[in-house]
Amino acid sequence: MSAPDLPRLNNRQVAEIFAAIGDLLQILGDNRFKIIAYQNAARSIEELNRDINAVHAAGELRTVPGIGQAIAEKIDELLTTGSIPYYEKLTAQVPAGVVEMMRVPDVGPKTAKRLWEELEITNVDELKAAAEAGRIRVLKGFGAKSEEKILKGIELLARRQDSRTPIGAARPLAEGLIADLLAALAPQTIQKIELAGSLRRWRETIGDVDILVVSAQPVAVMEAFRGLPQAVDILGAGERKSSIALPSGMQVDLRVVEAPHWGAALAYFTGSQAHNVAVRELAQKQGWSLNEYSLTSDAHPDLPDGTERFFETEEELYAFLGLDWVAPELRENSGEIQAARQHALPRLIELADIVGELHSHTTFSDGKGTIAEMAEAARSAGYRYWNVSDHSIGLGVTQGVDAAGLAEQRAEIDRLNTGYAAAGVDFRLLLGTEVEVLADGTLGLPDGVLATLDVVVASIHTGLRQERESITERCLKAVRNPHVDILGHPTGRLIGRREPSEIDLERVLQACAETGTIVEINAHPSRLDLSGPYARRAVELGCKLVINCDAHSREDIDLLPYGIHTARRGWITAADVINTRPLGEMLGMLKDQRR
Repeated sequence: MSAPDLPRLNNRQVAEIFAAIGDLLQILGDNRFKIIAYQNAARSIEELNRDINAVHAAGELRTVPGIGQAIAEKIDELLTTGSIPYYEKLTAQVPAGVVEMMRVPDVGPKTAKRLWEELEITNVDELKAAAEAGRIRVLKGFGAKSEEKILKGIELLARRQDSRTPIGAARPLAEGLIADLLAALAPQTIQKIELAGSLRRWRETIGDVDILVVSAQPVAVMEAFRGLPQAVDILGAGERKSSIALPSGMQVDLRVVEAPHWGAALAYFTGSQAHNVAVRELAQKQGWSLNEYSLTSDAHPDLPDGTERFFETEEELYAFLGLDWVAPELRENSGEIQAARQHALPRLIELADIVGELHSHTTFSDGKGTIAEMAEAARSAGYRYWNVSDHSIGLGVTQGVDAAGLAEQRAEIDRLNTGYAAAGVDFRLLLGTEVEVLADGTLGLPDGVLATLDVVVASIHTGLRQERESITERCLKAVRNPHVDILGHPTGRLIGRREPSEIDLERVLQACAETGTIVEINAHPSRLDLSGPYARRAVELGCKLVINCDAHSREDIDLLPYGIHTARRGWITAADVINTRPLGEMLGMLKDQRR
């Protein structure tokens, strides 16, 4: 096939190839740093807000984070010739279905390799048949429960919504597109611009992206939008609405409305279907018909049919209908309409309310910054305190910190805190750990060690496919430990990649309320765990929450908005969250009063 006849690959397709290389290398037992390099490159390509073909044509592949010389050369091979000999060499060694088996929860590279080599299972269908027939239990280390877990994992894999994009990938792409659109137009061409739809509501996964604009020059806006480098395909071209496909395959719809229509349009294109139906029903009871542009009188007792009312802001629209303005995160028809009518909506937590972080990592485990580097980044972000909570020993898949490592960390933290105090800096480092909850519910560090720490976060990272009763009891044992202050990312999910565990979260949250264990909302966009609805339930049961970035690098501190908006989706206020409190008050709210 000649170069001009090559099919054009989008970012997601290129990313999938490099992710597959990483998977193949795992199955073949290659160097883990090489594996990580391919995984990082795949992630960078998928999240890139430019067409990888355009980046390649401009000779700028090396400017993309995670793409070094060797990987840049392979991207060049792929886009120039349609293939990568290295990838073909790897695929010749491993059947394609073996890689697909790794998508099944709890089937890692070692397991996939054993199933293939010892039982000649080469795809998910064969894996399901073998599990149902009881063939897998013959392998050493496997049993009937292993087969049950595999079957449950296959069922979970089938239920995944692959058509939706995790917000952690979708939001940066959408924000970059808006920035580029504004840069492509003359100043003041656009008077207002806003993300709408599920992105504005901060849903965990996104279908299409909706953008709303006010401009007196809709034709210029539409032309600029369709001409953006991210627009790899034009799906619709109108005077006031256009649709494009991004390199990731995601669709973006842009609408231009007139200023008097902004309030109704923004409300209409933001609310969930159920929320919008409830608002329309309320309007109808008052004699109005609500659409994306206005309210129109319809059987109104005092006005002729067809009389229109326009609203330049959402607040004006909601007020006209007798409602307080409803924050976008709440527009899911989960009681917000009734609360807005009764003026009973809570003052939701805001980014500025957070004054400290209680879950972070450094180079002592799997972080990318030293204690001093992470502390400086936290201080620059305006935090008053920062808990160093590296993984404990016992996790197995990453370097863990033992008692000796904690003593070394304590010495470093004491030295830095002495320096802050001498300089009159209002900032303090704390020493903690993210202690691993082992398979039987015991912890990766002994109680005597945990008792010396400032803040203890307990998390489950392995064995997440345990049956419901086992993983629940395992978690409850950790929660009831008097030295555990915080339960980290309780369900263990990874959005779009790993389903939540079968844990009985209701029982766990009740236990947290009884023991005073703080429940984490993990702000990393791959987790957002607790979810908004469960955060709301936790508070209803009497739990206090903490919002943490789980920062593994200085850049991860910028992920806090994802946690804040997840909390807001759960109706959470600043009073519900302990790291909105000054240091002394926050420490006093933790379970173990040893401090």
